[in-house]
Amino acid sequence: MQITISGLNSLKTGLDKDLSDFVKRVSVETEIDARKNTPIKTGNARRKWTRTNTKDNFVVQNKVPYIERLEAGASRQAPKGIIGPTLTQVKGKFI
Repeated sequence: MQITISGLNSLKTGLDKDLSDFVKRVSVETEIDARKNTPIKTGNARRKWTRTNTKDNFVVQNKVPYIERLEAGASRQAPKGIIGPTLTQVKGKFI
């Protein structure tokens, strides 16, 4: 008896595309939520969020010099920081 399965390459291609699309959706939501969770005084820190995607990962970052202080809760607008609340929100959207 023999079982033959064909089309695995096209299945892999489809799964790769699905993964890539999912990673992009998560990265977009992460950037959006990070912006929303960033305290606003002048708007500079909110505008400086950037997102870089590859096939299976992404980076969302902010390089303003004072972002670490904001993350540490220096603003009354975001006393719990930015990253923790952002990850909680994103997780809630996808899990």
